[in-house]
Amino acid sequence: MINPKKLIGSVKSATQMGESSVRTVIWAGLGAYSKGTEQVGMAQHMVTKQIQDLVSKGSEVETEMVERIQETKRGLFGQAESQFNHAFNATCGIDRDRLSNFEKKVDHLQEMVEKLAAK
Repeated sequence: MINPKKLIGSVKSATQMGESSVRTVIWAGLGAYSKGTEQVGMAQHMVTKQIQDLVSKGSEVETEMVERIQETKRGLFGQAESQFNHAFNATCGIDRDRLSNFEKKVDHLQEMVEKLAAK
């Protein structure tokens, strides 16, 4: 025959083992959730830091690139102007500096003529 005391003891023991197992599973789940949250926070911090580093480096590269472009631009304009002056002098026999001075003199002469005409 079945002894009720043994049966109740077995049920209590099984219940306690079940509760203990459920508690262990819940704690493991909460621990895993906490660990995952920590790792996500650390990953976000690392990604943010890397992005900030990339932005900083990009800013430096942009500044350097703009300076190089300006230097190249000045050099090309200088070469183009020099070649134009040489070609202009070779074809017309006129130096651009002398032509510029001549233009200033003509402008001054025109002003003087206008003043005389106004009197």
